[in-house]
Amino acid sequence: MVGWNGKNIEKILRVRMGTVKKIYDSVHRFIHVDGLESDLINSRPFQRLHYIHQLGVTYFVYPGGTHRRFEHSLGVMELATRIYDEITSGNLPGKLKELIPRFASHEYRYWRRVLRLAALCHDLGHLPFSHVAEHRLLGKGGHEIWTQKIMESEFLSPIWERFATESLEDGISRDVKLDVMKVALGEKKFEGAFTPWERVVTEIVTGDFFGADRIDYLLRDSQCTGLAYGLFDYHQLIEMLKMIVTNEGMLALGVEENGIESCEALLLARHYMHKRLYQYSSVKSYAFHLARFMETIYYDLGDDLERYISMTDNEVLSDLNKASRDEKHPGHFDAKCLYLRKYRFRAIALRAPPEEKDLVEIKDKLGIPDDEFSWEISKKGSRKLGMNFPVLKEDGTVEVGDNLSEISVPPKERSWVYVAPRFEEEVRKMLNHVDVLR
Repeated sequence: MVGWNGKNIEKILRVRMGTVKKIYDSVHRFIHVDGLESDLINSRPFQRLHYIHQLGVTYFVYPGGTHRRFEHSLGVMELATRIYDEITSGNLPGKLKELIPRFASHEYRYWRRVLRLAALCHDLGHLPFSHVAEHRLLGKGGHEIWTQKIMESEFLSPIWERFATESLEDGISRDVKLDVMKVALGEKKFEGAFTPWERVVTEIVTGDFFGADRIDYLLRDSQCTGLAYGLFDYHQLIEMLKMIVTNEGMLALGVEENGIESCEALLLARHYMHKRLYQYSSVKSYAFHLARFMETIYYDLGDDLERYISMTDNEVLSDLNKASRDEKHPGHFDAKCLYLRKYRFRAIALRAPPEEKDLVEIKDKLGIPDDEFSWEISKKGSRKLGMNFPVLKEDGTVEVGDNLSEISVPPKERSWVYVAPRFEEEVRKMLNHVDVLR
């Protein structure tokens, strides 16, 4: 299949599926969608993403960070497609040909379409302001619980019915809704068995290192906020991606040896974006107040899907505005902190997860009221981030990426203390005394 590339494949499949429109994106330029994808984009759950900020309240700190989940989801679809086209074209070794659909076959086109629809669906279940209040309101299941509910609901039934009908015309008889859900949610969030091929397809969207979700948000967040740390040569990275049969006989998404530097650039981009954006103290401070406000007001979400998808940033901002002017409102204090900077709690990053008893002792010694001192302790441990994926070397052998690079970065999760401004100086001194201050 020498000579085939992503653009050639895209042109052929656009003719096959019938492109109905082009969407111009600030990051990836023109994104083409067919009729089925357009129907999904025009559905109520997807249109809701127009009103969900990608970065929560980060725009309070970086004014340009006002982009939404809508354009991010389109970007994930575009990048996932480019990755799929790259890793399935060209001369593939015999072992791979036995594990994946034949190039340009009906099955090949079916899974390409599953991938694109899954990429569009992967963020449908987000709360207003994305991740800000997720751990307080949704628990361990996260937004993926609601993503699955939305995908199983009547809102998207016409999409799955049309997809199933069009697939049958090509001789493909599968549970299309199940396939799209598995790829959109991934193995960690979806209960069910995955074939080796399905595992690779979902990794294209949800993968921890090469996932299109991660690549798009780094590029998009960097461009919108003006922080150049998240920019890296993703074209080179995608060009180097390969499906690899590991030494254990597993099918996995990996990279050619010449692509190690691109992977290092991605790893460093993640590190600095977390340090200067996602885990930046001012951003964490605003997010703390909004999360506490949302927990106070929306503590009982129930199982009402209609109510859930009716919730957007607009409704929360309206409630914040009312609460900030009403001293008797249960969320008044946190709303006031968001509107008036001088009241905002200070977020203090900790070098290592402290003992809760030490924090309780600090609070008691300084006489800090319960509602003016809080903390988040990371449970993720101190394992550094590296490149734990297969690398295809020039001699045909397979090695682990960590063994071919000297770069690793600290874990992205931190522990935090949130304290009222009037106690900040004393708290910092005492945190230094117990040697946990970052």
